[in-house]
Amino acid sequence: MPGEAGATPTLSVDTARATAPAGALPVEASETVLAAWRAVFLFAAIGAVLFVVGGLALSHLPYSGTDMRRHLFPGRPWIEAWVHWDGGWYGDIADRGYWTYVPTQQGPMAFFPAYPLLMRAGRAVVGNSLLAGVMITFAAGATAAGLFFTWLRERVSPTAAWTALLLFLLYPFAYYLYGAVYADAVFIASAIGAFLLVEHDHPWLGGLIGAVATAARPVGFVLVVALVVRVIERRGGIHHVPWRDAGVLVAGAGIGAFCLYGWARFGTPLAFVDAQKGWNQTPGLDTWFKLQFLKDVRDFRSPFAWLIFVSHPVFTAAALALVPRVVRRFGWSYGLFTLLGLGISAISTKNFFGMSRYVLSAFPCFAVAGELLVERFRPLVRTAVLSSSAAVLLVASAYYATGHYLS
Repeated sequence: MPGEAGATPTLSVDTARATAPAGALPVEASETVLAAWRAVFLFAAIGAVLFVVGGLALSHLPYSGTDMRRHLFPGRPWIEAWVHWDGGWYGDIADRGYWTYVPTQQGPMAFFPAYPLLMRAGRAVVGNSLLAGVMITFAAGATAAGLFFTWLRERVSPTAAWTALLLFLLYPFAYYLYGAVYADAVFIASAIGAFLLVEHDHPWLGGLIGAVATAARPVGFVLVVALVVRVIERRGGIHHVPWRDAGVLVAGAGIGAFCLYGWARFGTPLAFVDAQKGWNQTPGLDTWFKLQFLKDVRDFRSPFAWLIFVSHPVFTAAALALVPRVVRRFGWSYGLFTLLGLGISAISTKNFFGMSRYVLSAFPCFAVAGELLVERFRPLVRTAVLSSSAAVLLVASAYYATGHYLS
């Protein structure tokens, strides 16, 4: 800001937040907590709308899915709307544990344990694993919203922070944060929490929370790499890293424990890799060059189905295109977390399907996207983007509620 002649130029708090490097500007604790709760309340308000939309859709629209898990919650369609597809696997694991393993066949070992363990704990309180899963997803999504906004306020301007948060919460596939019985919300909340704890110089706590993330999704091990790089960045070089920062390595305990379990229970530490091959996710030229994707796109007759299918590589490419800006703004740690997390997932899938859901975990991309919308576009454009995204989210939530497999 320009000052009077002879005065020392100063920056406003908002400008400093927008231009300072990651972690450079402390924020008052009370202000931070209040802002986080505002983000949680915003999440809850959007979630309430989606619960109504899902319940109405399931009650009044034809059920078009092939998922046979119906009528689990009679008279409560707003709950049953969230229990489809992989939710059945998670519910069975919560109730029965990992009951079988046959290499290259679909089985429970393809699903990591953090989420079903939380569901089992929740079942002791609410009496039903799937109901517990809906509640855990909502709680984890609310936590992710609060933590993400806390992270944003320390790095970008207030306008960009709110824009980025809305992009995140109104993302067309964000219904996985609000109630869908999937592990994504738990993974995202624990990953952001781990980064925040490391940023605030709590490496051991960050490692412990990070272990939840690596026990929630196969690609979680990328978080360990990112946390190590973040520690090195914060200290200014590997030679300046104190031993106490080694606590971030505890984040690897989640996936490590699951590998040990697979070894002890089924004789192989990589049982989860073989089990995922049952969904035709087999490494090879067909998978790497997405030959199945090209075939599937040609076979679609419905324009809506074609758009949903193509949205996966489009959102993936858009997120990856933002990685250079993520590196410039927030450092290599966040860039690697995004690049490796999305890159490995994209390479591993035969047809990109599911990638729109995985983009949710690339939270630094939402941050830089929010900045770009604020810096380069008029408020009317931002409003149009957010409104359009919200409209698609409502439609996608209704389709998911009625059994369509969208991601």
